[in-house]
Amino acid sequence: MRTFYLFKVNEDYSKLTRNIPYNLYSTYLDIKLSSKNNLDYLFNQYKSITDYLKPKLINQFLFNKMKDMDGYSLYKNIHMYNNYYSDEVSKLKVYNSYFILESNKQNSTFFSLLQEIPYLFVIDFENKDYFWLKSFKNLRLV
Repeated sequence: MRTFYLFKVNEDYSKLTRNIPYNLYSTYLDIKLSSKNNLDYLFNQYKSITDYLKPKLINQFLFNKMKDMDGYSLYKNIHMYNNYYSDEVSKLKVYNSYFILESNKQNSTFFSLLQEIPYLFVIDFENKDYFWLKSFKNLRLV
């Protein structure tokens, strides 16, 4: 099971880091690993590069796309998808400024749906994997 964090990077910062995603990954990693002594600075840094998501709109968008799919459910801000045919088990949690996707598949159905949201940057901190969602080539169509 892999855990992906998805951040909606603001447009200006996205343009700066589009071709050097390691810098963006490094910035988010620094924020994640820093001590609480720097909380004000970290919060300001995070806010300066990350845009606010509208969870209600995101939930509505995902629900409308997936409501007729077998194995899909929504409870509050948590979307579950258990595809018995492809053996995919994925859980997407929607927060105000990021998503957390837990999936047993590297190519989750949620990735293909979330491609419609611009400037999403995906990080798997545990596996040191990161990419722009728009650049993810191995997407399957739903």
